[in-house]
Amino acid sequence: MTACLAEYEELDSGTAGDLALAIDEACTVLIGIASAGAALVLVEDPRAQELVVRVSTDCDVVDNDPDSVVLNGFSRRVLEALTDKVNTFVDDTGFEQEDGHRPTLGISMTIRRRWAAAPG
Repeated sequence: MTACLAEYEELDSGTAGDLALAIDEACTVLIGIASAGAALVLVEDPRAQELVVRVSTDCDVVDNDPDSVVLNGFSRRVLEALTDKVNTFVDDTGFEQEDGHRPTLGISMTIRRRWAAAPG
């Protein structure tokens, strides 16, 4: 899937390789904290100057600072080396509901298009 995304977005081979490794690392981190039976969700958001990819899953662990749960240490350094920007996010809307809803924790990665001007 990453190869198709890279081709469609006309990324050079080096950037495409970095994106594939970054997505793999993000998925590995999230699988480790996912609730039993949770799915991984990957969303691509192509923009004029950059490509944003978000990977998320439902988890049992909630924290006001998703970095402390989702992304720290070695994995953060790997993602920062492979992408231009890395963020974590938590969506705990409805966590207290009786239907067993779990908070969604995720990792957002941004890759600037190499031909795009650097932000000013």
